[in-house]
Order: sequence, then structure tokens, then C-alpha cells
Amino acid sequence: MVTCLLIAVSFPHALEDFHYGDLLRLGIPASITYALLATAYALQLIGIALTLRGSASGVVLLGVMGAVWCLGAVFVHGRDLLFAGAGYRHGMISRALESLIIVLGMFAAALAVRLRVTATA
Repeated sequence: MVTCLLIAVSFPHALEDFHYGDLLRLGIPASITYALLATAYALQLIGIALTLRGSASGVVLLGVMGAVWCLGAVFVHGRDLLFAGAGYRHGMISRALESLIIVLGMFAAALAVRLRVTATA
């Protein structure tokens, strides 16, 4: 469920990133950006499928992808979240999406660690 929420929140935010050229600013071409996004979603869907089948590797994959989303959002948007003025992008909507990606990604990673620790205990 956490990963489904993360996908739902990250998709409109990714569209916003494409619009503002955030990854282009970091030197990542648009074609690679699209491929990275598609790969991230594919890995998350595979992780969901594996988890639903009871595979521990699915939980690990979802945790890793949660960490990637969290750390990526902090790296790309952390400074803006802290210091950008009221005219930043689409205002509170943009900040909310970025904050939710960070929180949901962190929660997915922490939940995966918790599930793996519990499963091995």
C-alpha cells in the first residue's frame, strides 16, 4: 500500500520535474530521465508482485526503491523545500508532493527493514 501511494504521488511530481527540467539541470538527458522513471516504476511493480507472492526479495526491492525515491527527492529538491520562496513551482502542491515522496520513500524503506528483521527473528 505504501508503494502504491508512493507511485501515485511521484507520477504527477515527475511530470512537474519534466516540465521544469530539473534533471536536465543536473545534466541528465530527457531520454535517460524517462527510462529511469519507467525502470523505477517497473521495479516497484515487480516488488509488489513478488511481495504478494510471499517473496522476501519483493520486500527488499520495495525497500530499496523507497530509499531511492526518498534520497533522490532530498538530493534534487531538499534545498528548494527549505529555501525556495512562495513562488516556487506550484506553491504548496509542489512542496506537498516532494515532501510526501520523501516521507513515503523513507516509510517504505523502514517498513522493509522492519519486515525483514521480523521475518528472520
